[in-house]
Amino acid sequence: MNVDRASANTLLEIPIIPRRLLTVLVCLLGLALTSCNTGNGVGATANLTRVRVINLVPNAAAISVQLDSTSLVTGLQFEQVTQYLTVDPGPREIKVSADGGTTNIIDISRNLAVAVDYTFVVYGPVEAINQTILIDTTTLIPNGGTFDLRVTNVSTIPAVDLYLTPAGTDLTVTAPVVSGISPGATSIFTAVNVGNYELRVTATGSKEVIYDASAPASADKSLAEAIIFGKGSAKLVNLAYLNNDTSGTGQVVDSALAEVKVLNGSSVGAPLNVLVDGTLALANIPFGGVSDYQKVATGSRTITIQSTTTPGADLLTVVTNLGPATDTSIAVSGPAGALRSLVLADNNLPSAAGRARVRFVNASPDLAALDVYVNFVRLFSSVATNSASPYTELLADATGTPYEFDFNVAGTVTPVLMLPGVTVTSGRTYTIYVVGSAAAPQGVVSPDN
Repeated sequence: MNVDRASANTLLEIPIIPRRLLTVLVCLLGLALTSCNTGNGVGATANLTRVRVINLVPNAAAISVQLDSTSLVTGLQFEQVTQYLTVDPGPREIKVSADGGTTNIIDISRNLAVAVDYTFVVYGPVEAINQTILIDTTTLIPNGGTFDLRVTNVSTIPAVDLYLTPAGTDLTVTAPVVSGISPGATSIFTAVNVGNYELRVTATGSKEVIYDASAPASADKSLAEAIIFGKGSAKLVNLAYLNNDTSGTGQVVDSALAEVKVLNGSSVGAPLNVLVDGTLALANIPFGGVSDYQKVATGSRTITIQSTTTPGADLLTVVTNLGPATDTSIAVSGPAGALRSLVLADNNLPSAAGRARVRFVNASPDLAALDVYVNFVRLFSSVATNSASPYTELLADATGTPYEFDFNVAGTVTPVLMLPGVTVTSGRTYTIYVVGSAAAPQGVVSPDN
């Protein structure tokens, strides 16, 4: 007999199979017992309210959470998740601070019910932080040979699909297990046969994979939830896989995908080709050109630079570690016989509302350190050659706001380069490069997301 799946946020349902009815009644009547779970990951420990916390704030090294004036968790690092923690039920004020700060970046009030388990998800960059509280307790009991999975999307991708398939399965002929989950939304639980799977995520309506990993094993008749989140990339996502069992264990399962792009600020005189681990990844990048991001495998990668006029002859070799679901830019500068690189970790998550994120890179081989002026006000001092400023956020609207970016020899009033009328848009991230020789410097404006 087919039975409608229960909503992830539903605490009680009207069961229509006698076995399920009996199980629910036993749980409801057995509140004096230690658990209604009976090994199936169904619900909270009787008479206890429990909360687990996961830190998905990529630019906060750690967060602390208080309930009213009582500390719930301290120093929870990025991508860490607690097990379930017992708390008092009722109306509670939930406060979050970051990196030991005394100011709360989240301060909300919620009513926590008796005998219910919750997952408190803190996500997004500090400057645009957000939270959601998931109700984990349900009367749903998976059938034998299956487990039930739900998906929460706290990334910036407009909607995501999740696939569980045998390894290497062609997604073009495969339907997702869960589809169309928009930011901040949580799917209902979906039944999946127990087995070994490759877990992939795509943007809804696309078969382009933006997350790829081996799925953790899920036990027979268990409940699990996948939380999809961003950690710096404009396109790629990472994933936390949590068990809704008695302990509430969970882990981040890192993606096998990263992205990299290259700026050609060299004086080679011909376009550049870029190889990753010996395979051509980016071709024909002209002077002053910035490639699109290219998806590559995570981990230690060997990146080589060649001139299009001398293929096979390496002009520069860069070995760098690419983190899961991250974007990386590599600025190449200097002459053919002395090329150099600057590897930059990109932050392409959304900026704060009404702001654009900008950084400045001195990629000129022979310019001294530069002072950076934004609308004639010095913002950064002494940005050395082959280095970058930190990101800053500038006021901007959705239709674009013009700025003038000027560069002076550090500590002087001597101008090097003026870039008037550069338009930046809210929610976007930009890198402004200074390239070329001291005699003829040029500016390159790169929208990164």
